[in-house]
Amino acid sequence: FHSIVLGQQNNRHRTLQSLIENNMPDDNNFRIGYVADVEGHWDYFLEYVQRSNVLYWEEHEGHNNNISTTTTNNCGITFQRLKLRPNTHFVYGGDSVDKGPGDIRLCRALVDLKKQYPDHVHLLVGNRDLNKIRFSSELSDDDMKRPIEDIKRPFWDSNAKSYKEHLEEVKQTHSDCTLDDLNTKTERLRWMLKHTLGCPDTFEFRREEIVYLDKIYGSYPPTCETHESSPVPTVLHRTNDVDVDTTKVTDDDVVESFNYEINHSEGSLRQYLHHASIASIIGNTIFVHGAIDRLTMRFVPSKYSKFDLPTSPPPSFAEPSIDIADGMMIDDVHEWVQSLNEYLRDGLKDFESRPHWNEERTSRGGEALLAIQNRPSMWGRSVVCNSYADGGVVATDDAEEQRKQALRVAEEELNPLAFEGVASNVFDQAPADWLLAHGIKRIVVGHKPTGDCPAVLSSAYTGVEVCSVDTSFARRRDISTGEKSNRFGVNRGDAIALVEIAGSDCNYNRLEISGTLADGTEYSNTHPHIGNNEDAITGDSILGKKTVDGWWVKASVSDSYHLCRGKGRTVEYDTRSEEDVVVCHQLLKR
Repeated sequence: FHSIVLGQQNNRHRTLQSLIENNMPDDNNFRIGYVADVEGHWDYFLEYVQRSNVLYWEEHEGHNNNISTTTTNNCGITFQRLKLRPNTHFVYGGDSVDKGPGDIRLCRALVDLKKQYPDHVHLLVGNRDLNKIRFSSELSDDDMKRPIEDIKRPFWDSNAKSYKEHLEEVKQTHSDCTLDDLNTKTERLRWMLKHTLGCPDTFEFRREEIVYLDKIYGSYPPTCETHESSPVPTVLHRTNDVDVDTTKVTDDDVVESFNYEINHSEGSLRQYLHHASIASIIGNTIFVHGAIDRLTMRFVPSKYSKFDLPTSPPPSFAEPSIDIADGMMIDDVHEWVQSLNEYLRDGLKDFESRPHWNEERTSRGGEALLAIQNRPSMWGRSVVCNSYADGGVVATDDAEEQRKQALRVAEEELNPLAFEGVASNVFDQAPADWLLAHGIKRIVVGHKPTGDCPAVLSSAYTGVEVCSVDTSFARRRDISTGEKSNRFGVNRGDAIALVEIAGSDCNYNRLEISGTLADGTEYSNTHPHIGNNEDAITGDSILGKKTVDGWWVKASVSDSYHLCRGKGRTVEYDTRSEEDVVVCHQLLKR
């Protein structure tokens, strides 16, 4: 299968694997694999698994009497099951859906992996996972009866279109229809995806995936019999070109799919949320989707939190108090993680018990989960969607000024919208000291793009290493790499990152990052060890540091370094020799 799907990548991958294996130290008894923000891009995930030292595919026999496990069912289907190697953990860092035709397959593969290895596989929730809870209430028959004018633009985005504005835009190509004619679940869903969820192509991606799923199971959505015959642990690999004819999949079919996957107890996204966490700790490393900063540290929101602009007064941003009205503060990191995960479980129970609005449309199940994935609703205290990343790196001067301005506006004008788009301060010593006091020396996150490879903050700055991993907007438009530049889509380009943590055990280990940059260059880097013997000279101590002229050292490539700087979503790149890289030590703690 791999030689067909990945073609000429095999030789390159074997060379890279040989490089990694030949340089592995003898203490390689422990390993964590990490990836986040795949967002339904199935081909990206396949490539990730092929490169992984943690995951692999195993042929799956006896799937279903009605479905062949070989290539004899007319569309070249081979069933394989995702497996975990011994002495390893795997963390999926959240955002499983939205940007590719593999949402359902990815969720099913990850959930099945979690079921096989419940103590060694950790699934985290991202904002793109949690916000789909809205479909249950906002696509319900009762909600479709609301006047079009009542459906406003999202409160957190003043530039988005209202539902009426969306329908008026659609009417321009359907002049014979009234707005009431166009007010269907299809258009409501299209509006939600495009103007409130930031994924305008997802509707058509789902139409395409329904075709694949129909070929796998013979029907979609799966029947009760199909569920009982264990479809979840099987994954579709296309071993030859499959004719994807989407014309037979109606708009109603697509709407029904979105409803099914979140509302049905066996739906892929419903299952993902059921098996996921908000945070996870493995030894000296903590994983969340967003960021742990001065505002999110120790904070657990109230289970009565609303997905709306808060009416409660803002907290003290300079020094959060233990006396807060909209949640609680927990000092022990491990207890904090446990409480956050209980918050998720309670929210899911609430959602499952009352998925629709109440009669007054003032309350619905899962409201607290929608709130925690929205920064204004949390007064900027969302561990799910706060973020370090800006300009492809973990800190910029511009982002710091914006953060300070946002805090001033929030306090002086009582405006929670000030937190939209604000980056967390990765140099803040307060959260670092809090984590260090409880044995945590590394944070790994996803959520916001960091250019064509992960962005790292060296532990030399605060004592805590930070790794931000999201290459979903990695394609470089300033270079031409030929046809393969769109291999993982128009935004990802050819870039892919493999992030692993390896060492003698969960408390003495190093960060290993390898992959392909946007220009097609392969890299494989080892960062310094973190743990009981930090004085040992291991790894490349230049990685994850800032140069005296404002660039960040992101990767070592051959005899040079790959550097990055930027602002917002604008990212610049540079290549320098080792002699030309002078890192800034002014901010170093030790």
